[in-house]
Amino acid sequence: MRIFRQILITLFLLLILAGLSIWLWLRSLNPDYNAELTLQGLSAPVEVLYDDYAVPHIYAQNEGDLFYALGYVHAQDRLFQMEMIRRLADGRLAELFGPKALPSDRFFRTLGFRKHAEWSNDSLRRENPDAPHWKAADAYLKGINAYIKQGKTPVEFTIAGIPKAEFTLTDMQIIAGYMGYTFVDAFRTEAMATMIRSTLGPDYFNDVLNTWQQGDPKIPVQTKPGDILAARSLMQMSEQLTQLEKEAPFPPYHGSNGWVISGQKTKSGKPILANDTHIAFAQPSVWYEAHLECPGFRFYGNFLAGSPVPLLGHSEHGGWGLTMFENDDADFFREKANPANPDQVWYKDRWENLTVRKEIIKVKGEADVTLPVKQSRHGVILNGSFDKIDGEKEPIALWWIYQQFPSRSLEMFYGLSHAKNAAEARKAAALLTSPGLNIMWADTAGNIAWWAAGKLPKRAPGVNPMLILDGSTGKDDPQGWVGFDLNPQILNPVSGVLYTANNQPDDMGNGLVAGYYVAGDRARRIDQLIRTSKKDWTEADVRNVINDVTSPVSASLIHDILPVVDKKKLTPLAAAMAQKLAAWNGRHNREDVEPAMYYKFIYTILRNTAEDELGAEAFKAFEHNMNMERNMPHWFRNDASPWWDNRKTPARETRALIFTASLNEAAAALEKQLGSDVANWQWERVHTVEHKHPLGILPVIGKWFSVGPLSAPGGRNTINNLDFPMDSTGLYKVSYGPALRRIVDFSQPEAGRSVLPTGQSGYFMNPHANDQAQLFVDGGSRPERMNRADIEKVAIGKTILKP
Repeated sequence: MRIFRQILITLFLLLILAGLSIWLWLRSLNPDYNAELTLQGLSAPVEVLYDDYAVPHIYAQNEGDLFYALGYVHAQDRLFQMEMIRRLADGRLAELFGPKALPSDRFFRTLGFRKHAEWSNDSLRRENPDAPHWKAADAYLKGINAYIKQGKTPVEFTIAGIPKAEFTLTDMQIIAGYMGYTFVDAFRTEAMATMIRSTLGPDYFNDVLNTWQQGDPKIPVQTKPGDILAARSLMQMSEQLTQLEKEAPFPPYHGSNGWVISGQKTKSGKPILANDTHIAFAQPSVWYEAHLECPGFRFYGNFLAGSPVPLLGHSEHGGWGLTMFENDDADFFREKANPANPDQVWYKDRWENLTVRKEIIKVKGEADVTLPVKQSRHGVILNGSFDKIDGEKEPIALWWIYQQFPSRSLEMFYGLSHAKNAAEARKAAALLTSPGLNIMWADTAGNIAWWAAGKLPKRAPGVNPMLILDGSTGKDDPQGWVGFDLNPQILNPVSGVLYTANNQPDDMGNGLVAGYYVAGDRARRIDQLIRTSKKDWTEADVRNVINDVTSPVSASLIHDILPVVDKKKLTPLAAAMAQKLAAWNGRHNREDVEPAMYYKFIYTILRNTAEDELGAEAFKAFEHNMNMERNMPHWFRNDASPWWDNRKTPARETRALIFTASLNEAAAALEKQLGSDVANWQWERVHTVEHKHPLGILPVIGKWFSVGPLSAPGGRNTINNLDFPMDSTGLYKVSYGPALRRIVDFSQPEAGRSVLPTGQSGYFMNPHANDQAQLFVDGGSRPERMNRADIEKVAIGKTILKP
């Protein structure tokens, strides 16, 4: 017995020793913020001060060393994130994760970011090889690769068996290409629009997808079988892409809010800029902050992994914010295949050969996969990159603006970061091809401006780009390009305010720009709050707006619905629910109960109304379709809409019947989920945000890499936009939201305020990996410091980089 006890004690001590050894090893992988390093390639010493949130403040004697140091410290904090995004965009995840990553690899290999990156580098660098943006990129890459050679290996590399490999200019452009990939909504919208129009007819189509866009050509009643088949194929692609997006180790861009208030309306007399970019949440946070200084250049910016230029930021002269333009920059063409030759499609009066390139995808533990990528004159044929979609009968080609031009995003953002006034900023903005971005500018001279940047195609009369187009006739092809002067834009508006919230820009005289614009909820609320007679706006006032969680549009919609409900047929619990909702102003605080009622009720109405026409799978895409959301108020007010009738029953259902039955069903579901006391149906119980790390899926240890879940205020299309998919569970797990909340008063550009969803560090054992998470959900902020004396007061470390 004594021997057995001694064995147990020995084993226990060995386990403790092993655990302690692992813990010490993991701690050793934390970056040393107090260090003195010798790096080959620097020309002079560089100082890096780390503030109390681990933001690096880099002081160099020239731009080359400045961007070299940025590359080094960026890799030190986020090398795994850099590695994941370059592999994701280049279609090389299966090398690490095996066959389960093949769907993602097939799709991104089909898009051909590597081919486009090589074209961009070869064609543009030849024009001006010594341009400063190329030099900055080269220096940044040297810094990343210096860290790869002599820095610590991230624990994720060890766990996943990732070989360390240097970064190249091609990798950088591939990453830029991925950030241009924003057209997933085109899959959802154009497939859904074509399917509803072709299978259900114009009355169904007009109710949910067409009324928001004035001046569209009339939808023909007669349909073609090919339209339906193509729409179904595109819907399948959309569903698979949605799943890929959920599983992607780096999330795509979704939307954003941004506004500028001119000095004539602020207490300081200078403009105030506010911006919160909307991106799917992940860990590490998407943005990496850094403050850069060298003679002639002082800048505080937000950087993406693998990018030397800031996509957001400000200097002592001015700064900018971004939102998605949401213009339609991708069209889908249904090609007419040659039944005798699958490598040919019909165009106008002849069969044309498709070009074919072969992509070899390496798969961990299995044989390589060969992917033939076919391309028509319109673009790559998508069918072969998705499962179970016939590409020979109805091939679908992707025409994407990004692929029509070499990418100038590096030059553009370098130019914006060095712009000293609105004219220089506009010149930089005009370089953008795709994705379309709203660029909001403010400067210390008092100017405010907005440019909807990106190439806009000219289309033939009668072509509706929101539907799948005919590739065989040439009549639907783009006809050229609109000049930048006709892109939506404004400089120094008389109102003293400008804002964008992914809403439809006004007409510049050449027609409304077609796009996937979201419902006007956020735009209306921003307009309501900032377009007032107030003349003394401060950063704190603007912070209240950026954190606003009230949706007057949601309240208005529910107030339109409730009078239609037959009160006599409500259960007691449904009646109590209706009473609460009738007094609701649209607020989404954590302690409020009305949001849980509202979303369950709306979801149940949508399911009872549309699932019989669309089927369960298509309904999932329909529920979160941007155009449907925008049209919902119009649709729900239309008592004659054919959608109200359930096609699966002999009776003819009415709007009143659907609304009444849905309210009863919603109340019963909430009672089952949250109990019979409506006071306990608080929003915080069902609305949560979690920042998932790519290794969060691992058993036992995975939870340590992710952050959350945390209960959160806000909701769909509130200004504090913490969005989510709706389903029968009654749980609203946030899928995307603000990737930062940033405000700069240009009377004090050295004292901007911001917050990240989690933190600066990408390492799960670093205290700065999640030190902003609670601050973020609580609506707080912390400084964006640019004054050295202030930085030194809170510095947690100083690193010296020497040549």
